[in-house]
Amino acid sequence: MDLGHDAKEAWDEWEIHCLVLASLSLQVFLSLTADLRQRSASRVLCTLLWLAYLSADTVAVFVLGHLAVHAQAPRHELMLFWAPFMLVHLGGQDSITAFSKQDNELWTRHLLGLVTQTAVAGYVVSKSSWPDIRLRAAMVLMFLCGFFKYSGRTYCLYSASPKIVRASTMAGLWLIQSDLRHGQQASGNRTEVTYAKERFEVMFQADKCWEFIKDQTRFTSEVEDIMLVDTPVDDVLITIKSEELSDIVMEFKDMPDRCVAYQYVAAHLVQSYQWLYTKASLLKIVQDLDSETRADTLLHWLILVPFDLTYNLFQYISTAIALVLFVSAQKEGHHSKADIAVSYILLIGAIVLDLLPAFMSIVSYARKPLRPRSVYECAFFCVSSCIQPQGWRTIKQWSEELAQYSMIRRYTSLRGDHGCMSSIWKWILKCKPLGAWCVEFLDLARTPVSDDLKLFVLDKLLFLETRIQEWDFANFRGQRALGKWMDSHQVPVEEPERSCYAALHKSLSSGVEFPTSVLIWHIATEICYFSGDNGHGIENDETRTTTERKKRSRELSQYIMYLVFKCDVLLTSNSRYLHYRAVERLTEILLDQSATDNLDEKKAAIKVFDAMKEEQMQPLVLQSPEKEALYSLVLHRAHAVAQELTDIDDEADRWHLISEVWLEMFFYTAPRCGPDFHYEHLSTGGEFISHVLLLMRSLGPFMPKPAA
Repeated sequence: MDLGHDAKEAWDEWEIHCLVLASLSLQVFLSLTADLRQRSASRVLCTLLWLAYLSADTVAVFVLGHLAVHAQAPRHELMLFWAPFMLVHLGGQDSITAFSKQDNELWTRHLLGLVTQTAVAGYVVSKSSWPDIRLRAAMVLMFLCGFFKYSGRTYCLYSASPKIVRASTMAGLWLIQSDLRHGQQASGNRTEVTYAKERFEVMFQADKCWEFIKDQTRFTSEVEDIMLVDTPVDDVLITIKSEELSDIVMEFKDMPDRCVAYQYVAAHLVQSYQWLYTKASLLKIVQDLDSETRADTLLHWLILVPFDLTYNLFQYISTAIALVLFVSAQKEGHHSKADIAVSYILLIGAIVLDLLPAFMSIVSYARKPLRPRSVYECAFFCVSSCIQPQGWRTIKQWSEELAQYSMIRRYTSLRGDHGCMSSIWKWILKCKPLGAWCVEFLDLARTPVSDDLKLFVLDKLLFLETRIQEWDFANFRGQRALGKWMDSHQVPVEEPERSCYAALHKSLSSGVEFPTSVLIWHIATEICYFSGDNGHGIENDETRTTTERKKRSRELSQYIMYLVFKCDVLLTSNSRYLHYRAVERLTEILLDQSATDNLDEKKAAIKVFDAMKEEQMQPLVLQSPEKEALYSLVLHRAHAVAQELTDIDDEADRWHLISEVWLEMFFYTAPRCGPDFHYEHLSTGGEFISHVLLLMRSLGPFMPKPAA
């Protein structure tokens, strides 16, 4: 019996040691890799980080339960010293408090966890009977440190919850309305003009971007205005001086380094990420105190400075003091060597967890493109990184990749040269329960956001900014682009539905839902892309420009498809059904018995076009109006649009029209994604469309009216 009891006790001891070290390992892993989810588009990496994030709290809570039940033996009494470290681990890292928007929404669950786990940890440490006061003092320091860290994390989740942030944003909207009401009086001076010029200088001149990033107080308000309200609003100062924007932007529209404007908006999004997903919101307490006491210098030094110093000193020095006390305490002969070793690992690990964010922030200063230019600046930011490690980053903060969803590529992906592999892929696609899951996981690709694509979008915005009559371009979803093209080709506008471009007009009309228009134009764009020579032949400036337009149009087409049909942006039930029916029909066309086993995208697109052409020649027989309403006409409409586009003899002219339509659709989508979309995707660095939306707001009064 004694042998069995000793074996069980040894097993429990080994189990608790492993769990404690696993909890510490998870915390270190998250500290080192938390920022990677913003800079990597890898689903595998994001899944691993998500599992580590969820497991970290679970393991810490599990360890606390084990300590409360099993750490009662005098020989293992030192295990009681580990309970405060579990509170430290539950407090998380400075670099991450939430993994997604839903974590912030569940802040009440963390508040309940704070109360219950603090009570459990208090119960565990109350069972200790250490005679050495130094060991008790170390335990008290770590308990307070863990409690403050866990409380700080809970406060950050609360302050970043959508309900609380939107409530605070409403106050900002009231201020904006007040400014607009008094805009006539404010426009009497040159303040707004100076503000606009300074903004454009910072946006389009790379050497001034570093100065802008140092002034972090200007970041958060603009992003909150587009991410936390249902309808994005225009910048009030830009709106007041909107009539002078055309003249101001002419100085910057042709600058060679104008693409740096994306770094400007990325800096805003990075800062917003810090406030919503890290412990940076704790600094808001200090900033609020600073704003309240700034008028009274004496009060400022008596309240703010001591509070700030105490908070930071306790955060970074308490663990070091606890380590010194633990080293000097009497342990040998009273506790097992394994327990002492684990205690040292936990103390050193806690110090490492405190220093890692500051170290990573300091390392980021040595990277381009925003490197400090003097020893003074370097020293200043090194000190600042220790005080505010989660708020200072100069490295790339998002993957800079576009998700691409092509309805045709899914039938050519993973199709090998061997019949076996092709047969397996056919079976997967045709098996609806398994096929739906596999397609959802495998039909997305990613492509880099190149400087060419950035300039493609930015130059269009700058061009539109110089044309005041087109500042409402975000209200159109391709109709204006098509109308301007028809005007240039002298197509009668009285009855465009009866012209030779009737299908083009009908596909973009208000009678067709926007997701359905996207679906029609996506299939037509794929067909047109593979119907041409794709850049083969004599190369000159015109052909190079056309090739670039083709590439960028297709990238935008597949990206908007991803936004609509994978992220449910503006998606309706009817359009979802039409997409489902179109997928079914494409499956029948591309996976029938006569299909070649190794179709590439070009062959697949041509095969779809030929099949639709044959169907167009056959009369559509339906038994009832109800069946006609349920029948998917997307492929028929897409064929008609593709036919009219390919009938345009001049390829450059054709792709000029296609690219203009997709750009207009892109600008139409940006302010209508909804705040939840931008909020959620900010946790992974922000989507390209979030950057473009902030760019639209920064350049001019381009936001659609609420009724639009």
